[in-house]
Amino acid sequence: MSTDVTHFSKFQDLTYLDNLALFYVCNETPPATLALAFLHGDPKVVGSMLGVLDGKRREYVHSLMASQKDVDLEKKESAVSGLLIIAEGLLSRNLIEKRGNFYYGTENGNKP
Repeated sequence: MSTDVTHFSKFQDLTYLDNLALFYVCNETPPATLALAFLHGDPKVVGSMLGVLDGKRREYVHSLMASQKDVDLEKKESAVSGLLIIAEGLLSRNLIEKRGNFYYGTENGNKP
């Protein structure tokens, strides 16, 4: 795979990830970054991502979102960029793979 190809350029691109891929992205991303990105991201994608978090982590991210809701837009956009970079990294590590228009999490990074 070419390293100069960007698969995820905007938050909405994450709608093409299955739940396992979303789980990987959420677990690799620091909670504060998730919270800021969620405040700026597409509500449907945010709901899906919150749905794959375990209960305690989801509660913690919600509390961070509440405390950071007034953070300036630039920081929220930076968090989204960081989240997309993490997703790209997971793709390059074969924890996420592209099949057609969609992205799927792989078991232990091994292609099925």
